[in-house]
Amino acid sequence: MTVNRDIVVSSRVRLARNIKNLPFGMKFNKLHSDNIALDVYRNIGGERTGFGLYKPSSPESLDGTVLKEKRLISEDLLSKAPLASVILNESETVSIMIGEEDHIRIQSIEPGFNLNKSFIATDKIDNIIAKNIPLSFSEKLGYLTACPTNLGTGLRVSAMMFLPGLSIYNSLEECVQAMSRLNMAIRGVYGEGSDSSGYLYQLSNQRTLGLSEEAILEAVISSVLKIVEAEKQAREVLLNEGGATLKDKIRRALGTLLYAHKIESAEFNTTMALVKLGAYYGFFDILDSNKFEKLFIEAQPASLQSICKKKLSQQDRDIFRAKYVSDVLNSIIQINGV
Repeated sequence: MTVNRDIVVSSRVRLARNIKNLPFGMKFNKLHSDNIALDVYRNIGGERTGFGLYKPSSPESLDGTVLKEKRLISEDLLSKAPLASVILNESETVSIMIGEEDHIRIQSIEPGFNLNKSFIATDKIDNIIAKNIPLSFSEKLGYLTACPTNLGTGLRVSAMMFLPGLSIYNSLEECVQAMSRLNMAIRGVYGEGSDSSGYLYQLSNQRTLGLSEEAILEAVISSVLKIVEAEKQAREVLLNEGGATLKDKIRRALGTLLYAHKIESAEFNTTMALVKLGAYYGFFDILDSNKFEKLFIEAQPASLQSICKKKLSQQDRDIFRAKYVSDVLNSIIQINGV
């Protein structure tokens, strides 16, 4: 089944690993962190294989916050800067977090519905590390992790999903309950405890113990496809029942993005989500889908400041966002009909 990015935005596979005979969690120190980072970096080939080693300077650092907005590092890792490190490949599809909740967290993020590809990339790096670095492992429990919920495989498979149909039609809670019965969780953009900004949600496995990695991957893929079908049906109902009102709301959102003098983050997330839904319905065409999807990240606070290469006050940031978003959308959107 082909699934476009209008529902499944991205795929992520993450593995939690810890070094044998080293303390977990808060007892982890700078020497451990630096040594593990260098060890992992060298073992995967370092610069020769296209990887770079980075250390956010502080929890408030612009470079670190940009990485967090891209989901390449977590809030937890950023909060531990400059103790923690991250190893990234050039395309920013693979990141290895050192010194987060666990000593090592390997993750691969691919655009669209590409969970198999993400799994292969993560598994490859895990195998390289396991050959050269002794990991905490129990014959009974599997890989040992700082949090008991990650015991066993240490594997989290997730899909970032755009679900305006289920959200607007108030059917999402029903899906959350159904997924919970399948040992799946639906959370906000940045995981547990985060908001579902712009109708974006993460679906991921809850169970890591007692299942093989392949079984977990297959279960998540099956669950994603169920949500995709439910979202398609909800969008059809929305259009049939909403009609002109829905189209007016979507076009007003586009008008805001094209002509507003300033736009706050929350308003941007909501209006961009409606424009994306409008493109799905064919109200307008997105001539460059990659540029459009990239804009969701580029317009976030730290990423915007990185683009203009200076720190901005909130008001200046909102004004810059409006101009930047307008310029991008004017170059890639073609409005259809009336």
